[in-house]
Amino acid sequence: MKILLLNPPTLDNKKFIREGRCTQEQGVWATLWPPVSLTTIGALLEQDGHEVQILDCAASGMRWEEMGARIEKFSPGLVIWSTGTPSIENDVQLAAVIKEFNRLTVTAVFGTHVTVLDRQCMEAFPALDCIIRNEPEATARELAQKLQEGNPYEEIAGLTVRTAAGRIISNPARPFIEDLDTLPYPAWHLIDINLYKLPFRSEPFLIVAPLRGCPFNCSFCTCQTYYGKKLRKRSVENVIKEIEYDMVRFGVNNFFFWAETFVVDKHYVEKLCRAIIEKGLTISWTCNSRVDTVDASLLKLMARAGCWMISYGIESAEQKILDGVDKGTTVEQAYNAVRWTREAGIKSVAHFIMGLPGETQESMEQTIAYARKLGLDLAQFYCAVPFPGSRLYERAVREGWLGDSDFSHFCQDNAVMDLPTVSALSVIQYRARAYRRFYFNLRNGFQVLKLMSLKDAGKAVRTAVDFLNWTK
Repeated sequence: MKILLLNPPTLDNKKFIREGRCTQEQGVWATLWPPVSLTTIGALLEQDGHEVQILDCAASGMRWEEMGARIEKFSPGLVIWSTGTPSIENDVQLAAVIKEFNRLTVTAVFGTHVTVLDRQCMEAFPALDCIIRNEPEATARELAQKLQEGNPYEEIAGLTVRTAAGRIISNPARPFIEDLDTLPYPAWHLIDINLYKLPFRSEPFLIVAPLRGCPFNCSFCTCQTYYGKKLRKRSVENVIKEIEYDMVRFGVNNFFFWAETFVVDKHYVEKLCRAIIEKGLTISWTCNSRVDTVDASLLKLMARAGCWMISYGIESAEQKILDGVDKGTTVEQAYNAVRWTREAGIKSVAHFIMGLPGETQESMEQTIAYARKLGLDLAQFYCAVPFPGSRLYERAVREGWLGDSDFSHFCQDNAVMDLPTVSALSVIQYRARAYRRFYFNLRNGFQVLKLMSLKDAGKAVRTAVDFLNWTK
């Protein structure tokens, strides 16, 4: 059967990343990621003989009207698309547009938001036939199989469905995929990989996903809603073969090692790095880590294997705030991790969240000063957002912190929680102050310019002027 997979556009032409726990608009330093969930689903469906198309409308700049024309021309029997919290109303109303072309086309969505608020989404958007909850690949595959065979799909595990009688049923959860080596490599041939460029190198890159699941317990994160709590690892041999395949088939040697936390199992990372070195793979890659899961020797090995940048979720300079959100790291561990990263010759990026429970104006000032002292190459500052699927969302609802419940405002550049200790407006103001004080000084400004091509540097200067005007 014909199946269309989508990262949909928005009516106001904003570009959103919708991948697992990461549902955010493309930002100043951000790049759009190759859609690893869509392409992995696509690879499974192609294995089963389906005719598959993928439209990443955000990356290609495809507008709503053009997408509609492509849907009408392809006339798929099943359309599956990714969703995110800040774009959720835009995303789910697409079901009605699809039904206008063919009322028999089955419409299905996936993502953390719809996983948690499945019944509310189904009730609000009657043209939506089903929601794929949690990890999407196996459920999407079974849905396509049932439709191809002409069999009912109302009892598929991991699916929330609307029956012919109009009832909404949330079926039991589907177990997470235990053997990740059984998944095919993402079907990157179904997209234009030249649309995805590294933000500072302007070169194509692809995602390799060695791990799934997160054993940590940060209250503000939704990652366990998508991939679960248990850490599941592909064999190192399988990962190496995928890298080799991508290098030969697509001519790519830049990779993003995608995981909730890449450096969790040090021995696994060591084994993977040694395999890259022994195979003589000339690749360049980035990853993420916690500050408490790295050490100096591991970082040096990662650098030898081609790692050039690591992002760390540091969040705050106030230990009480870190403890209050069950981060499980210390302020001192961040100093050590950044120092070891710099000594290994790897660039460091830190992510800070302002407006977590217990935040005050004083603690935000402390975090800004801390970010400047760490010796980072880049920093991202976010507002704390209680995304559905996180324990922070449950607490914000329970405590009455949500001064704004419009999900389109649940973006990481906007605060929606009025805490007892600080207002949402104050958090927004301090986030802007953090960017000004971090980047508009000689050292950090020079560090950014060193990373950039001339074209990117010119864009950064223009963006900086706009940003300064916005933050006055």
